[in-house]
Amino acid sequence: MGRRLDELAFETYGLFAKREDFDPALVVFWSDMAEWKKNHLKHWKKIGKSYVYKNLFDRTANDLKSIIKQLKNIQAEHVEFMRRLRKKRISQDEAITQTILNEFCLVTDIYLEIFYSYDESAKDVSTSCVEECESNLVKMANTLKPYLRLNPLYAVLLRSIVDLKHKYDFLLSRQGRIKKQAV
Repeated sequence: MGRRLDELAFETYGLFAKREDFDPALVVFWSDMAEWKKNHLKHWKKIGKSYVYKNLFDRTANDLKSIIKQLKNIQAEHVEFMRRLRKKRISQDEAITQTILNEFCLVTDIYLEIFYSYDESAKDVSTSCVEECESNLVKMANTLKPYLRLNPLYAVLLRSIVDLKHKYDFLLSRQGRIKKQAV
């Protein structure tokens, strides 16, 4: 499901990047986001082959069912958005809002746990999928800030980035740094 959500985001950002009626700075941003998602899909391919769920946050079966239901709802909403986007019936403001909504998945515990575990098994010790996601979220927040002004989603995005960092630090303190830092 995570791979499918990233596929939708990749396609969405690619379509945003082709819009001539959007701010050129945002078009460049969405082009970069599409490239990031394209690379992220390579991680999902590897995750799909080797991932073993470790339940680092001690979730119950009901918690997991709820998460799956939420992700299915996000996917259904994204598919509906894509239908409208393909018909070019969205504004730049809607595109910005959708960008934030697309990336909220990244700050959920389940994604953090998957990426953290993936980092543990990755052979390339110089990169971290979690840190890459965090870095892209910060870049996104900085890029979108001038366009969001009083939009409450911006505050939620910033809070989510802080939560991601806090939970990642928790995993590092509880599980330890999985890999050596690049020298």
